[in-house]
Amino acid sequence: MERLLDEGSVLFNRAQFFEAHEVWEDAWRRALGADEILLHGLIQVAAGFHKLQCGQPSGAASLLAKGDAKLAAIPGGAPVPALPAFRASVEIWTRTAARMAERATVEYDASSIPLLPEPRRGLVERRLLSHVTIEASARRVWDVLADFQSYARWNPFIVRIEGAVRRDERLTVEIRLPGRRGMTFRPTVLIADPDRELRWLGRVLLPGVFDGEHVFTIAPFSAGRVRFSQRETFRGLLIPFMPRSMWNATQQGFEAMNRALKERAERNAH
Repeated sequence: MERLLDEGSVLFNRAQFFEAHEVWEDAWRRALGADEILLHGLIQVAAGFHKLQCGQPSGAASLLAKGDAKLAAIPGGAPVPALPAFRASVEIWTRTAARMAERATVEYDASSIPLLPEPRRGLVERRLLSHVTIEASARRVWDVLADFQSYARWNPFIVRIEGAVRRDERLTVEIRLPGRRGMTFRPTVLIADPDRELRWLGRVLLPGVFDGEHVFTIAPFSAGRVRFSQRETFRGLLIPFMPRSMWNATQQGFEAMNRALKERAERNAH
């Protein structure tokens, strides 16, 4: 539960509220007691801020109020430090969203949205994130993402994938990092949820040596506008020995793929 709570907090602090909601919901299904209440509250707060991003202040105010009420029921010693300060900010935003709904306006300073405590990065863990806004439908973006056979034509980062887009499928994936030779690995698909999420887990040698869980998500803003994001969490004994240049090159690869996917999805999207 703690790992998913931290992962959701990282996404929330980067204003990826839809993605944080999805991560916390996964943890909430397995949580008990105070953890279940905490996660339910955070889920509703994340959903509220996503509604605000979508230009729906009335729905935002309702969800933020419900989330704050859940968080108020958390006993002392909750796993989120500074929860009272976070709640105080959520209360302010609840009133702000309600005023926006009354005035039929959606104008706000996104930089003042509350933050959760940033989790400490473990010695054997590394996390990379990248996202881009795409003026196309979720279905259109998914169709581009799931069309593995076409990757060689447009994708500068993942140049080849062999296998089917389905859960438990073992893929053959070839990536090309900027300034480096190509690498091939064989991850297993964990989630293949059309129009929403593709997730796989790859390993080098044995589990716990160098594992990478790569997540692609499509967060809807409207019928023709989404946020496409990639994130990967690397864990294992080799993590501390990987050079910074490799992490930088991988981040550049994420961003290059995002730009290329945006261009391809927006082409003839409307």
